[in-house]
Parts: sequence; C-alpha cells; structure tokens
Amino acid sequence: MNVFRGFWKSPESEGKNQMKLLKNEWLQLLILAAPFCVVALLWDKLPERIPIHWNARGDINGYSGKAFGLWLMPIINIFIAILLGWLPRIDPRFKKTEGEAGASMARVFKIIRLVITGFNAGVEFAILAFALHYHFDMTRFMVGSLALLFIILGNLMNKVRPNYFVGIRTPWTLESRTVWLKTHRLGGRTMVAAGICMLLGMLVLPAKYLIWWDVLPISILSTMIPAGYSFFCYQAEKKNPEMLTEQKPNESL
Repeated sequence: MNVFRGFWKSPESEGKNQMKLLKNEWLQLLILAAPFCVVALLWDKLPERIPIHWNARGDINGYSGKAFGLWLMPIINIFIAILLGWLPRIDPRFKKTEGEAGASMARVFKIIRLVITGFNAGVEFAILAFALHYHFDMTRFMVGSLALLFIILGNLMNKVRPNYFVGIRTPWTLESRTVWLKTHRLGGRTMVAAGICMLLGMLVLPAKYLIWWDVLPISILSTMIPAGYSFFCYQAEKKNPEMLTEQKPNESL
C-alpha cells in the first residue's frame, strides 16, 4: 500500500534534501547565522545599553537594552530571508516563466535575497562594533553600504522579468512587457549611477550633509526617473499597438 507515500519521507530522502539545502543555501545560512554566533561569543563583553540609532550627523541619539538591540536585527533578517524566498512561489507571473528564463529569474531572486540580508548583517556588525567602543563615522558607513547596495541591485535590474514583487512595478510596466524591459534597462543604469554618486558624495561632503544633500535627492531621482520613463514609454507605444503585443524574446540571462 502506497497510501502514505506523499505524507512520509524516508530518512535517506530527508538527508538528501538537507544536503541539497546546505549546498544551495550555505551562503544564506552563513549570513543569517554569523550575527547570532558573534553576539553569543561576545555576550559577556557587551554593555547593558546598546546604541541603535544615529542622527544625520552621525551622533548616537538612541539606545536600547542589550537583548533587544542585538537580537532584533538578526531575527528580522531571518524573516526577510524567508519572505524573499517565499514570494516567487506565490507570484503567478514568476510561475509562468519557464525553462532557462525561470532558472535565471530564480538566480536573480536568490542574489537579491543574499544582498539584502547581507546588508542587514553588516548593519548588525556595525552596531556590535559601537557597542564594543570601536567608534567610526556611522553616517559614512551607512551611505557607503547603501551605495554598494544600489550598484549591485542596479546591475540585476536588467535581468528581472515581469513579476508582482520585485523591480520597478508601475501600472505601465505591469501592463506591457516591452515597457517593463525598457524601464528596467534604464532603471538599472540609474541605480548604478545613483550608487556611484552616493560614493562620490561620501568622499567629498561633510557627514552632516550626506543624508540631505546626497542620499535623499539621489534616491528620489533614481526612483522617479524610471517611473516617469515607464509612463512616457507606454504612451508612446500606445500609438503603435504592435509594440504592445505580448512578445517572447530570448529570456536567458
């Protein structure tokens, strides 16, 4: 009788699944586990009050208890990793992307998940450094980290295919595949340029001006330019209905 075949797995099958998980997700597991391990090893050396917030000048203006300040970010990071790993499974458009295109999209989603959780882990280690009295310019650290995040994600934008959760999702990109592809080509370049400008600003501007004169205006522009482009691109292509027909270009990345 094979009635319970779908509900029970042999120890050998479970072992193979675990090995496959370790092989495919070892870097993600390392990113998630490292902050927990470091905090546990340094727990007795850490003060009871932990800095968790800095103002635009880079001055500490917020503290919390040790447990809350050090465990919160790693726990949130686990939920973010789970969420980003789960979203492709419920996205109807992702499910329609098959073959090499689907595999490429899965790789892109994985890299995005690694980059975002890696960024959060870096913030956790910066908090740990401050807690241990290794002080540095937190504003420049955050701006530099954010700039690298923009550059990496910008390089991935051109490889993101239509879906409901990741990318530049305006009404016009979701309506037209062609507009999606054109917008993400521009959006990727815009994000890379924004990251480079943030890095340059980090090098030349005083720390107290970085947020208001560097990060904020550049972030807004890098968002508005592709969004506005998608609208005008869609309006232009409406005049040529053949351009709006569902196309099937080579999807391999």
